[in-house]
Amino acid sequence: MKAKPLGRKGEDLAASYLRELGWEVIERNYRSWLGEIDLVCRDHDTLVFVEVKTRTGSGFARPDQSVTQRKQAKLRRLVEDYLIRHRLESADVRCDVLGVTVGSGRPSFDHIVGAL
Repeated sequence: MKAKPLGRKGEDLAASYLRELGWEVIERNYRSWLGEIDLVCRDHDTLVFVEVKTRTGSGFARPDQSVTQRKQAKLRRLVEDYLIRHRLESADVRCDVLGVTVGSGRPSFDHIVGAL
């Protein structure tokens, strides 16, 4: 499966998984001139920014290990941009990484809470 369709499928599965946990998915693929945030969610009173990493097998590093320091810095700037644009500077905020592994069976999820 090519990268874009695989990433889209992973984000769809991740959004469904988080909804099953009782989270509200507020926004998908938030874009600004700085880049993109995959999912913006609400977990009770916490605003959660979720980086989704989709894999086709388990032979790779953990999902949080694939988020480089450069990507982490970019995500921090994106989160700040989102909070300012939406006037949510005082919100309780967290950044998670959600790994989605797809293959022939059921997808599996590796949710790293507060990864960044």
